[in-house]
Amino acid sequence: MEIRITTTGRLHLGFMDLSGSLGRLYGSIGVSLSTPQTTISVKTQEHLSIQHRDKNKRRKIRSLVEAFSRHFQIEPNVAIRVHQSIPEHKGLGSGTQLAMALATALTKAYGIKTGIHDLSVIMGRGMRSSIGIWSFEQGGFIIDSGKTRQENGVLAASPPKAVFRYDFPEGWRFVVVIPEQKEGLSGEQEKDAMGLVNPPEKLSEEICRLVLMKLLPALIEKEIGEFGHALSEIDQKTGMFFVPVQGGIYSEKSSYKIIEHLLASGAYGAGQSSWGPAVYGLTSKEESDSIAERMRIFLEKQEIKGRVIVASGSNKGAEVEVLDAEPANFGQDVLEKAFRHPQKLGLA
Repeated sequence: MEIRITTTGRLHLGFMDLSGSLGRLYGSIGVSLSTPQTTISVKTQEHLSIQHRDKNKRRKIRSLVEAFSRHFQIEPNVAIRVHQSIPEHKGLGSGTQLAMALATALTKAYGIKTGIHDLSVIMGRGMRSSIGIWSFEQGGFIIDSGKTRQENGVLAASPPKAVFRYDFPEGWRFVVVIPEQKEGLSGEQEKDAMGLVNPPEKLSEEICRLVLMKLLPALIEKEIGEFGHALSEIDQKTGMFFVPVQGGIYSEKSSYKIIEHLLASGAYGAGQSSWGPAVYGLTSKEESDSIAERMRIFLEKQEIKGRVIVASGSNKGAEVEVLDAEPANFGQDVLEKAFRHPQKLGLA
C-alpha cells in the first residue's frame, strides 16, 4: 500500500490577543495558500526507511515517526519519501504541514481511526496557533479561538478551534517574497520569545476591532482595497507585540524595504507572515504577475537573495491518495533504517 499526501503552505497574518486577560490567549488569523507545497509518500514494507537528501530533515522525520509510534504502540515498517517541501523556518508553516501529512499517512497505512486534531496533539502541533491544522483539514481563510487558560493558569493542550472559516476569493492573489538566508523562530526559540511578550490590552482591542469591523466585512463583500488596508494595519500592530523580541516590527531590516516596495508596486496590503522572513503583498489576479516581476527586479538591485512566488488562496484541505504499489527501492545512500537495523547505517 502507498499513501501520498500533498498539502500547502499558509500565511500567518497576526494574533488578536496576547494579553490573555479574557481567559484566551493568541487568537490567530491566517490563510491557506496554493503554493508552496509539501508532498510525501508512505509505503508499507519490512522496515523503516526515510528518503531525503538532508540529514537534519531525515532526523526530524524520524522524531515525528517515533512520537506517532510511541503513542499508538506500532512498529513503523514503512518507506517514507519526501517529494517536495515547503521552505523551512520561513514563516510558511512547513513544520505543521509535514507533521500532519506524515501522521495522516501513517494512520491510513495502519488502519488507525482518529481525528486530525487529536493527531496534532500527538505530533506536538497547535501549541499556540491552529491555522496550519485547519489549513490541512479545510483550507480557506481562518480565524481561531485562541488557547483557553485553565484554572491552574496552564494553557489547554488541545489546539484552538476555528471560530471563522471562509473561502478566500478566487480573484485575489498573494505575491510572497521569501528571503534565502534568514530563518524565522521555531520550537524552543519561539517558546522563549513568546515568554518575553507582555503587550498592553489596548493593542489587542485595536486589532480585534479591525478584524471584526474592517477585515471580515471586506472579505465577505470582496472589497480587496479595504481588506488589504486592514491586513497592513493588523500586521503593523501585531509587529508591535514582538518589538522586544525582533528589535522592530519586522524580523529583518530588509523587510521594511520589501514591504514598502510591495505597496509602492500596487499591492493593496502587505506584511510579514509569522516570524518571517517571508513577507507578502495582497494583489488581484490580473496584477499579480507584474507586481511579482517588479519585486524580482527589486531584490536583484538590492542584492537580496531570495525568490518571489504568486499564490492564490487554497480553499480545500490536503489531498490524500491511497494507492496499491510495491515497496520502492530508494537506494541505500539515502535511506535511514532507524528502528530494525540501525547498525547498518551507523545509527546505533
